[in-house]
Amino acid sequence: MPLRGTMVIIDQQEVKLPAYVTKPDKASNKSPGVILLHDWMGLGNFTKIVADRYASLGFLTIAPDLYLGTLPSNTDEARKLSSAVSTQLSKKLLDGTLVYLKALDISKVGITGFCFGGTHAFNQVCESGDLSAGAIYYATRLPSDEQLKKISAPLLIIYGDQDGNVSVNKIRQLEDSLKVLGKDAKVLVYSGCPHAFFNEESKENYRPEAAKDAWEKTTQFLTSRLSDWQS
Repeated sequence: MPLRGTMVIIDQQEVKLPAYVTKPDKASNKSPGVILLHDWMGLGNFTKIVADRYASLGFLTIAPDLYLGTLPSNTDEARKLSSAVSTQLSKKLLDGTLVYLKALDISKVGITGFCFGGTHAFNQVCESGDLSAGAIYYATRLPSDEQLKKISAPLLIIYGDQDGNVSVNKIRQLEDSLKVLGKDAKVLVYSGCPHAFFNEESKENYRPEAAKDAWEKTTQFLTSRLSDWQS
């Protein structure tokens, strides 16, 4: 199936940020916005296809390229590129993405991301008051307790219990911290699932049943939390 979106450039003065934008068939100022952050392999077809899936459900979706136009060809390149993107840099890029979205006269905005993108989406939820929801897929680095205190948006946090980056104990500690802080957060841990279990391009990690369930729960969550919109 051909991609339905287009690439744009968001001019942020010092930085020109490429982004993939895909719109619902009946986009209007009642449409919710979703910022989708790519994994450490960059803004490739997988991320664009997921963005199109969100658009097909009524979400105006933008996937900014945090690597600024570079697509890694292997994991060594991905490691170098991902380690060069600090949370301070991603916040600056995502603040500009939010400005771009607001200019499209949409309703509320949520954020989601996978792996590397989950890390930076989680950080943005902590540091920005302009988001109405966050769906975080297997973030590889977790915010500090001080950052968690600043969260105002509801969260859906998704992991597999076989994730080699974040142990189940750490996930449960995160869940407990959010509960103690009184945050609106739900944590889902899928049994037998490794890191990147949602990514159908990863033959070793992809778990179709868990991916299907996670997608349904994510879209239900975003639809309910970005509730100015009703189709």
